[in-house]
Amino acid sequence: MNDSAGREIERVETAFDMLSGYCAKMRYAGWDNFDGLNSTLFKGSFFYRSAVLRLVWTQFFKKSPVNFRKIASVPHGYNPKGLALFISGLTYRKRHVEAEELIEQLRGMCCHGYSGISWGYNFDWQSRTFLTPVGTPNLVTTVFVLNALLDHYGASMKDEYLDLALDGCRFFLENLVLHEDRETLCFGYMPGADARVHNVNMLGATLLARIYRLTGENSYLEKSRKSMTYAMRALRSDYSWPYGEKNFQQFVDNFHTGFNLVSLRDWMEYTGDFTWENMFRKAARYFVETFWLEDGCPKYYQDSLYPIDIHCSAQGIVTFLKLSGYEEQSVSKAVKIAEWAIDNMQDKDEGFFYYQKTRWYANRIPYIRWSQAWMYYALSLLLNSVGGGKNTGEKQCFSPVCSLMKDVRASC
Repeated sequence: MNDSAGREIERVETAFDMLSGYCAKMRYAGWDNFDGLNSTLFKGSFFYRSAVLRLVWTQFFKKSPVNFRKIASVPHGYNPKGLALFISGLTYRKRHVEAEELIEQLRGMCCHGYSGISWGYNFDWQSRTFLTPVGTPNLVTTVFVLNALLDHYGASMKDEYLDLALDGCRFFLENLVLHEDRETLCFGYMPGADARVHNVNMLGATLLARIYRLTGENSYLEKSRKSMTYAMRALRSDYSWPYGEKNFQQFVDNFHTGFNLVSLRDWMEYTGDFTWENMFRKAARYFVETFWLEDGCPKYYQDSLYPIDIHCSAQGIVTFLKLSGYEEQSVSKAVKIAEWAIDNMQDKDEGFFYYQKTRWYANRIPYIRWSQAWMYYALSLLLNSVGGGKNTGEKQCFSPVCSLMKDVRASC
């Protein structure tokens, strides 16, 4: 590593240490950009009975750059998806005791009334058409928790974490299949919802592939391949994925595209099936050329810079790391994205990362899941990939293949 690269990694490590200190001080809890309905003030009022007012209240809190949560009595909370990202990051940094403390926190937050084990968000959420109450599980949160458990299983070899992941597979196999025929399958987001969203379906496919690789159970591989086949048939001629299939879901954005690429890359590694590798390369090229400015600043949509969102930066770091071997200088590009985020989106005193910047203002509210957990995960993965950090010792490999090799007690 040359002096310039060494200084870049030192900057990333310093930024990570500041973020880590902030998250530890917060005990990994905080506000969420969608937690407006956790307001005890609003919940106890007559207005809560109106779906329209619930939606307006949620969106107001999400979009306002001024944080009214203290005034509205919105408490800090533990978010299962955020905790999962922290667990993976802590595992990468060899902070296993802290990771297992958060796993114990997650055990007490699982949902009830469905087969298997599952997790949802820690707030009521109002969409344009229905209310999703606390305690409703969803595939995305559950998959992130299961992946965190498997990350920690790979480090600890404690079978209880693999057993929990197997139980989690039961949840979406038995509760979330929206469509299945001889060749394809599509998972839904949560019980009762009929929207077909591609990143959701691909997350489910890849988790099943990971479980297949660990257990050798062919039924997981069969369902996984059918699910990924469905997603690949949705890839457009320009090698972009729309968010979903409904008319209002035809947009193409940065971080959901990143989700899809990471899912497909991991799926190929877990299954050993590279049928779609050429399509992956072209979709990766679309992502690289469409969503990034030269200095590492992310664009939100394929045709729009704003809002500049920290979630895009975090997922961009992860995605470029996963493109290693496919995209030239992908790791150095991940470092550039991290440096841009540190320079432009990190609070210089507290160490947390801002939520968004629009054309007119910055939203600096320190959301724990959307901003801090994602950057914690991304920077942990980055430092691990380049061998940086006093907590990691020697460089480790956490690519899908190497993690799986560790899972079967072979060396990377």
